[in-house]
Amino acid sequence: MVEMAQATMHMMMRPAGMNMDVMSAMMTACMTMGKACAAECRAHADMDEMCRYCAKACDDMVMKCEAMMASMSA
Repeated sequence: MVEMAQATMHMMMRPAGMNMDVMSAMMTACMTMGKACAAECRAHADMDEMCRYCAKACDDMVMKCEAMMASMSA
C-alpha cells in the first residue's frame, strides 16, 4: 500500500507536469488499495494495535485522495 501511495505522490510531483487522465487512474487505484487495506486491517484490529493504526492511516489516505480528486476536477 505504501509503495502505491509513494508512486502516486512521485508522479504528481514530476517537474514536467502531470497528465490528468494518468493521475486520475493512479489516484483511483491508490484509493481502491487503501480501502481494501483498511478493511483487512479492521478485521484484525481487535487482535493487534498495529492493525488499528494501519486501518486509520489507510482511511486518512483515502480521504485525502478523495479531496484531492475533487479539487482536481473543480
